[in-house]
Amino acid sequence: MYKNYKFLLFIGIAFIFLYYSVGKYEDFSLQKSISSCTIAKSKIKNISPQEARKLCETEIKK
Repeated sequence: MYKNYKFLLFIGIAFIFLYYSVGKYEDFSLQKSISSCTIAKSKIKNISPQEARKLCETEIKK
């Protein structure tokens, strides 16, 4: 019976940490995606980086 409480406590704490990490790193992942898209679009389509960034932000945030 005592083992079950330990396991449930571990699962609860792990869930809290995972929830926190998703919130923290979601913005980081979005910024990396936008920057890589900007580099690719500016090289392929020969447009300015500012225009490519605006284009990528609208595509990714759909």
